[in-house]
Amino acid sequence: MSKRAITAKQRAWLLEELSLWRRDAILSDQQTQRIADLYEGAGEFAARGRSRAVFTLMAAAASLVGLAALLLIGYNWEELSRLSKLAIVLTVIGLTHYAGYVLRYQRNAKSLSENVFFLGCLFYGAGIWLVAQVFHINSHYPDGLWWWAVGVLPFALALETRLLHALLVGLLALWAGQEVLNFGHLGGWLFGRWDWLPNGAYTLPLLALPGIVWAYRKQSVSTLSLYVPLLAWWTVLQVFAWRAGSNPFAFVGGVGALLLVIAESHAAGSRFAIPYRYYGSLLVGGVLVPLSFYELNKHLVGEWPSLIGPPALLAVLGLGLVLWMNRTIPRRQAIPLGLALLMALLPLTSTCRSPSCVETAALIPTLLVNGAMLAGAFWLMQIGLQEDRGRPFGAGVLYFLLWAVLRYVDLFGDFGGMLGAALMFFMCGGALFAVARYWQGRKEVRYA
Repeated sequence: MSKRAITAKQRAWLLEELSLWRRDAILSDQQTQRIADLYEGAGEFAARGRSRAVFTLMAAAASLVGLAALLLIGYNWEELSRLSKLAIVLTVIGLTHYAGYVLRYQRNAKSLSENVFFLGCLFYGAGIWLVAQVFHINSHYPDGLWWWAVGVLPFALALETRLLHALLVGLLALWAGQEVLNFGHLGGWLFGRWDWLPNGAYTLPLLALPGIVWAYRKQSVSTLSLYVPLLAWWTVLQVFAWRAGSNPFAFVGGVGALLLVIAESHAAGSRFAIPYRYYGSLLVGGVLVPLSFYELNKHLVGEWPSLIGPPALLAVLGLGLVLWMNRTIPRRQAIPLGLALLMALLPLTSTCRSPSCVETAALIPTLLVNGAMLAGAFWLMQIGLQEDRGRPFGAGVLYFLLWAVLRYVDLFGDFGGMLGAALMFFMCGGALFAVARYWQGRKEVRYA
């Protein structure tokens, strides 16, 4: 029976607790040893670490070998006939995947086979362009990235390796960016061009969905962490595809708020909420920082046209998701939904064009955004306390301190000078020390 994987820190805690239980005669020596043997020991930790290092080096080696093979073929490419070129491309791809199959299913060399399959997928992508060159096929070049991703998808699902999922995500992200940003004028594509539909790379969610389902079924949070930013990237691109305004701040923040809503739709303490919360917090927190300055809001109100409908649509989607899953709005969804609503309302403040109302119109979003920064900081701290996790708690503390420093620079920097800045940093340091002591005391009480 394979041993359960745990971290070195968890192993140390387990051994300490087992020694206490054995000392208090709760467990016998035999029972203690049987429990300890269920989990990985120092030898397994070292072997797992070496395995990851070797896997990383082999993946890098596979990439370099693939590049070397392509350069070698390219050196003599012009001297070969058309049929020879096609035969070389197909043979290299086929033999590489066959070698991966033999290593995985006949030699039981799983790690090595994954790298060989990765190399085969690289050869497959290069083969698309080489075959197009052989037969002088001039087409829409992002289509090659799309077909490359389609070819990688079944291998990513069948081989249970994050390496191919990372390749798939990278190809889809690159393809969507090329389609929307460079060829948005061509119209939507689905086995033909639709001039009336903006080019929004609409097949990306369909290609990403199997990987997301795979991540949930295999309990792989790390794999899910690859697809969440991909979907966020695709959603943000829709602003440019539909030309929905030159000020995307609110929409980007709305995407982050929707990710937070999805995160809190998971069960309390679920590890699968972490990727959504992480990237959602980055998007929302990053958007709120510049929007917390009054002068920037005056500039946005006075000069930049804003999009109104898309952020409101994201807020409606978030609210619909919450009501569909809960029939009511849980307390833990209050902040994510509040942030989504804020992003939907912010563009309304920029509709003013009269010089007399610019200052008032800019003051409203400034106050709302600063309130949202404080609410978001304390919400992250609350998440950390509820789930007994240091990272969200620490992120909330640091975000609150960032807000305090920004407001000092914005409001009192000229007045306080260097002495005021010194006092500000002293107060922030004291606050961090107090928070650290609080967290330490809470952990000691919890495990006492």
